[in-house]
Parts: sequence; structure tokens; C-alpha cells
Amino acid sequence: MHKVVVVSGVTFEFPNGRELFHSISFSLGRGITALVGPNGAGKTTLAKLLTGEIEPTRGTIRGAGPIAYLPQREVPPAIAIGAYLGFEFSRSSLGERLLQGIDREALCTVLSGGEWMRVRLARTLDERFLILDEPTNDLDREGREAVLGFLRERNGGALLISHDRECLELCDEVLELSNRGLCKFGDGWSAYENAKVAERERLGHALDVAKRERDEMAATREAQRVRQEKRSRRGAAAAARGGMPKILLGARKRQAQETSGRIDAETWARKNEAVSEAHSAYLELKVDPLMYADLIGRELPAQKLVAEASDFNVRFQDRVYRENLNFNWRGNIRVALKGPNGSGKSTLLRAIMGEKLPVRGEIRTGSLSTLYIDQRCSVLDDTRSVLENMRDATHLTETEIRNGLARFLFAKDLVFQKVAELSGGERLRATLARGLLSQEKPELLVLDEPTNNLDLANIDFLENFVRQCRAALIVISHDEVFLKNCGVREAFNL
Repeated sequence: MHKVVVVSGVTFEFPNGRELFHSISFSLGRGITALVGPNGAGKTTLAKLLTGEIEPTRGTIRGAGPIAYLPQREVPPAIAIGAYLGFEFSRSSLGERLLQGIDREALCTVLSGGEWMRVRLARTLDERFLILDEPTNDLDREGREAVLGFLRERNGGALLISHDRECLELCDEVLELSNRGLCKFGDGWSAYENAKVAERERLGHALDVAKRERDEMAATREAQRVRQEKRSRRGAAAAARGGMPKILLGARKRQAQETSGRIDAETWARKNEAVSEAHSAYLELKVDPLMYADLIGRELPAQKLVAEASDFNVRFQDRVYRENLNFNWRGNIRVALKGPNGSGKSTLLRAIMGEKLPVRGEIRTGSLSTLYIDQRCSVLDDTRSVLENMRDATHLTETEIRNGLARFLFAKDLVFQKVAELSGGERLRATLARGLLSQEKPELLVLDEPTNNLDLANIDFLENFVRQCRAALIVISHDEVFLKNCGVREAFNL
């Protein structure tokens, strides 16, 4: 593969001296390379280094040409679309397909999210190397298809920062950035997933071996203690018969105990350290939802009302549904609300959740214990800690709260983190903790674009939770892989 960008021994440190990554090296070619890793690992920082926006602390970055950067969000300017594209815009077949149905005389500000992304993509069709940062976030199906088509057909090289598995399937290779450094996986996304599964199995086996060796040592210690007690009793009996002076017997006993205790303590410490190291290595690869059976929801009777609408419509910011809505959802439904950006999916959720909106027709909901999670986890107060957010929502004691938070990987001092400082995945886990530990088991789970801003490990975490949850489910998501993995088979189109 022809090298377009070459990164050699790059280290980046923040002004406070904290090192984000150390001496990483890789090259990028004319194909599509995925950049993945946990939230906070430094993916966006690396993108800024590649474009020259910031400089590395050490190391070099060499490029064969200019690099274009398409950030995750860009506010549309109040200018005509044609002016935004520029006179040099290439009228390629791909460019024309991206702009199909878009009036180039219209202002950029009137475009939907999907249309605006298509215009931005069309502007990057030259041969420059391109960095795309989460290009499918907040996009409807039309916008996602535009991104997928763009990636399939564009000739220039690209670095894709994404957790969208449909996009990742199109990549030729994968770079994984984590606290262990940067690892490269060839042969595309499937090879990467297979390698991660194999690594999790290897580390899981290593953890099992370490635990078994520690447990075997514990059993050996107990057997030694029993044998020592027997010898002590025999020695005491012999001394009582006059067979051994008591002072000699006591000295031998103390010497044996001191020697055995020292060796035993050292070995036991090594075994515990091995278990701790194996456990830490395993958790770096896999974040499991530590859900107990008492937290994963209640199954609804088949005829229990979730929500029903009769000729329902709503006016919100001068928008109304094209047709009145009619539905009747009962029992343990799993339904996805689908439709283009701006079609009213989130507005319908708000009506179902009981928000007072100007409506006509009728909407009725059952009396259900409901857990609602929006894409920004806005139920949390950013100015307060994880622990303080929990105190506001429950009457549990602090010990009970902290034990509960530990299930969601907030142990020890992690409970004192300010919510504003949390990653997307940590916000999700804090929201789940707040909802599940502060109320009775949910009968209805409501999710609004929940995978936005989540890394792959936390998407897997959420999928595992939703699969386990016995409650009814209403979800807004354009991530078809997520919906399939959560067992959503029914769609309601707006």
C-alpha cells in the first residue's frame, strides 16, 4: 500500500505533563483505515496532530500531501450551498449523487442533518487524504447511507474515527488506540473482531488459571495449618510424658512458625498480585454489565398497556406529522421509532413520557415504572459528582449507594468524579445506576439514540444490558446492528 502519511515515534503530553500516548508509529495509505479505542484514549487528539493543528511533544509526522479534516460537528454557515462548495467543486458522478435533490441556491442553514452531511462530504471529493470523525452520529438512515456510499466509492485515502459498525465493515485495516498504546490489525474489521475475541479468551483463561492457583494455595495453607496443629498436639503430649524439654519444644515450634509464615506470606502475596494483574488486563478488553437479577426489569403481562394513539398528532415548532398516528402497544413490545431527521421521533417519545404538548387526537400510556435514557444522559447534573447524583435520587444509605455503584464500575474514589468529567460510556453507566438503583424494577425502557458518543466496549455493555432487560422497549436508533443485537424486530415509521 502506498504510504500517504507516516507517523514515527510520536508522543503527546498535555501542558500539565500527563502523557496521552507514548512513541506510537504507523503509516496510512490510500485505503480506508479505522481508528478505534475507548473514550478518552486520544483519537481526536491524534487527528489534530495529523492535520497539523497541534504539534507532537516528540516524534515526526510526514505526509505526502494536504490532509482534510471533517469534524464530528460543523455549524452550517448562512451562505448558499453552491458558495460553500466553491467554484472548484468537482462534478463527479459520486458528487452528483450526494447532492441529488439539494438546491444549490438554498442556504446551508435550511438543510437537515443528513443533507448537511452529504454537502460536507461532496466538498471533500478531491484526492486529499481525509479524516472523518464520527460522521454518522445524529444521522438518519438517508444520511448514513450517504456516508457508506461515500466510503465505498471515494478514491482518496481516509482515516475513519467511528464506532459505527456498518462503516467499520468497509475498512481495510484497523488501528486501536488504548492505554496500552497503538496496535494495528490488518485484513479489515472482521479480522479485528476475531483477534479481540481470541485475546479475551486468552486473558480470561489466564485469569482462571491465576485464580485456580491462588485457590489451590489457600487449600494447601489450610491443610498445612491442620497438620501443624496435629504436630503441636503430639509435641505437647510428648513433653507431658517427659520425652522432650518444654523449652526446646517451644523454640522449635516458634522457629518453624516464623519460617513457614514468612514463606507463606510471600507466596500468597505473589498469587494475589497475579490474580489482580490478570483481572486488570481482562477488564481493559471487556466491560461487562455487572447486573444482578434484581436490576434487569420486570416482564409485562401480554395485555398490559404500554402506549396507544388514536388519530394522534402534535404541533411542535410549527411541525406536524404528515399523517395522524395510530398504534396500540401492549406487553413486552420491542419497537424502534424510525424516520428521517426532523420527522418527530423524539417529540413522540416526549409525548409518551407525559410531556404536555399541543396535540389533537388521543395518546394514552399505561401506569409503568419507566427508565428513560436520552443520548446525552441529561438526567444527570453535570456540576455534581456521581455519588451526589445518586443521593438526589434515592433514599438508600451511602454504603448501599456505593455498593450499588460498584456494580456499574464506580468503585472507591471513582464515585467522587464530577459528571462533567465523565466519558460517554461512564455517563451511560452512571445514568443506568441512577435509574436502576433508585426505583422499582423498570417495566418500560425508553432509549433515544443511546449509542451516540459511546465507544465499542460501552456499546457492547449497553447491548448486553438491553438483551438481559425483561422490560418493554421503545428505542430511537439508526444503528441497525445495535437494533438487531438488542432483539428489536418491530419498527414504527414516521
